[in-house]
Amino acid sequence: MMHQHTIGDPQELAACYSSGAMSAEENAAFEAHLEAGCVDCRRELRELSRVVEEIASSTGELVPDPRVREALMKCIDAEPAAPNRQIWKNWASTKENAELTVVRRDDKTWEETGVPGVRIRRLFVDRDRNQFTAIVQMDAGSSYPRHVHDTAEECLVLEGDLRVGDDHLFAGDYQRASAGSKHGVQSTDGGCKLLIVSSLTDELY
Repeated sequence: MMHQHTIGDPQELAACYSSGAMSAEENAAFEAHLEAGCVDCRRELRELSRVVEEIASSTGELVPDPRVREALMKCIDAEPAAPNRQIWKNWASTKENAELTVVRRDDKTWEETGVPGVRIRRLFVDRDRNQFTAIVQMDAGSSYPRHVHDTAEECLVLEGDLRVGDDHLFAGDYQRASAGSKHGVQSTDGGCKLLIVSSLTDELY
């Protein structure tokens, strides 16, 4: 009695199965088809396996031309370095010369974050506690990528607006994200200035 191939041509099925081109559902359906006793599909798989073995055994070890490696390394060296979008990871702890640390309002040293339209002004860095305090300035229409918080993060909107998921925050609004939480893309319509207390080791994702 001929086995009905309701799921496709045996030769095509065997080729897709062997090459890993099937989805998980298709793979499971084909294996069930084999277990049901399809002689044609089993034969196609055996023949295909022999062909693969012959191809593998007939191919010797390939040694690439040294010029290929040299050309590849030149391409890598020519690639511009990816911008560091978390420059605070390299910040050293703030030197404490007294019990009270003061940062004057006219000390406005802004650093580029590598994210277009987003700058940061460090206020205090404590590497022992894995924490920094800073002011973040975002231009109108700019956004900051999704990230995971290593420790809790606190954000106070000083000026403008900030969108975080479904929340639209304005001057005076405060948000706290717990350790291990994920922040979606943060964006601003008209620009904003934020007071941030966060971890030095958050990760983008």
